[in-house]
Amino acid sequence: MENTNVIDVEGFNLWYGDKQALIDVAMNVRKNKITALIGPSGCGKSTLLRCMNRMNDIIDGCRVEGKMMYHGQDIYDKSTDVMLLRKKIGMIFQKPNPFPMSIRDNITYGPKIHGITKQNELDEIVERSLKQAVLWDEVHDRLDQSAFSLSGGQQQRL
Repeated sequence: MENTNVIDVEGFNLWYGDKQALIDVAMNVRKNKITALIGPSGCGKSTLLRCMNRMNDIIDGCRVEGKMMYHGQDIYDKSTDVMLLRKKIGMIFQKPNPFPMSIRDNITYGPKIHGITKQNELDEIVERSLKQAVLWDEVHDRLDQSAFSLSGGQQQRL
């Protein structure tokens, strides 16, 4: 019988430095089915989701153990193309969740992994995107500041 799971998680653990945030997680995400993660605030739901496209890789001191498979391939195998993985597993969170980088880099991250490298094209994308989100007038003079410096509403529009 064909495996109908898109993601398989077995014995998965995650630490931020000495603090263990995920303990021995096991779950399956089935193809064409809805999967809900339910639990109290701070129990690791968002942390687990971020692991599915390796968003925690950019956090210093973060390490994982266990298995997390996407269509039978180990997400954390050294040979995994993280950029390709992130193209296939996108994340949309209820609360703003900017990357820990500049406002500009948050906007250009996607276009860059899709091969856009010309600075003038990236600059046009930044300006157009910020204008569409009604953010340009508020942030055009601080594009190289951390996205975390934005208010919650601005982060949401970003």
